[in-house]
Formats: sequence, C-alpha cells, structure tokens
Amino acid sequence: MEEPFVTDALAKVERFVGPVLDPCCGQGNIVRGLLAAGVEAVGADIAQRVPDGTPWFLGTADFMQVAAISQPNIVMNPPFFRAKGAEAFIRKALTLATGKVVTFADLKFLASDGRAKGLYAEMPPNRVWSISPRPSCPPGDFLLAGGEADGGTADWVWMVWDQTAPFYGTQFDWLRAEAVLG
Repeated sequence: MEEPFVTDALAKVERFVGPVLDPCCGQGNIVRGLLAAGVEAVGADIAQRVPDGTPWFLGTADFMQVAAISQPNIVMNPPFFRAKGAEAFIRKALTLATGKVVTFADLKFLASDGRAKGLYAEMPPNRVWSISPRPSCPPGDFLLAGGEADGGTADWVWMVWDQTAPFYGTQFDWLRAEAVLG
C-alpha cells in the first residue's frame, strides 16, 4: 500500500481530463489523494476494503473481467502476483481507458528485460516518475493490524501512458517528496 505523498506528488505533475478510476483501490489512498488534489476520482476492487457508504467507492468488481468503464483515466497500484498481475492489469487498462493509464510499481518491474522486449516495446510509457525518497509500501493488512509504514527499502515509480498525446520517447524524471511535503 503506497504512502499518501506519492499520489500527492503525482497530482502535482500530471493533469487529468475527466474522471479517474482506481480499479484496485484497496483502502483508497490513491482515490483520496486525487480527490484532495481536486481530481474527480472513484474506486472499485475485487473485495471491499473501505467502510460501507464510502461515497467514491463504486463497489466490488474483478477488473480483469470488466468489459467497459465510464472514466477515461485509470490510476492504480495493481496487484503484483510476481509481476504477472501488474502487467495484466496494465494491458487491460490500456484497452479500456481513453485518456491516461498511470501505474505505481516497483522500479524492478520497470527494469525487467522481459517487459522491455514485450510490454514496453509494444506500448512504451510516455513518462516515468521516480519517487524520492523511497516510500514505505507494506501490505494494507499489515497496516490495518497496527503496523507502521517506515523505512522503505524498494524504489518505486509512477509509469504514465498518455493515450491522448503523441509519443516522442519515454521521459524520465524524479518526484521529490520535499516538493510535496515541504
């Protein structure tokens, strides 16, 4: 589960035309961060992990079985499943969204030789934002049980596919927390 500052930083550098869907919203960090930044956002997940009556929660759904969405943009921290889940979610999102698909992933996911020859050769992201300092991203269940997020040991990125913009190559840059947390 990503720390709130990573979505805050994303909202400072990416603009969204139209609403955003987080199809694997978990406890809602991404949706809440986007809403706080003034972005219209909703979420769904395969299981409900937010309180009943949460206004932005659309309900439970298996994203891999969804045939259409009404939001042009998708922002997500997809389930990983040894990277196969994240790649499947990205590929599915790219077939459904008409605007941006933005994925939060471990830097190792980005650096994979297999994806360089596959997913990124077929559909390279427009932008990659490396997050600094390292966020701590323990499982949501760990946090719900009273654990604390501290001392991140993995490097994380936001990968952005902008289906409304021409592709001139992948731009790489850093999102620095001090610009958000100030």
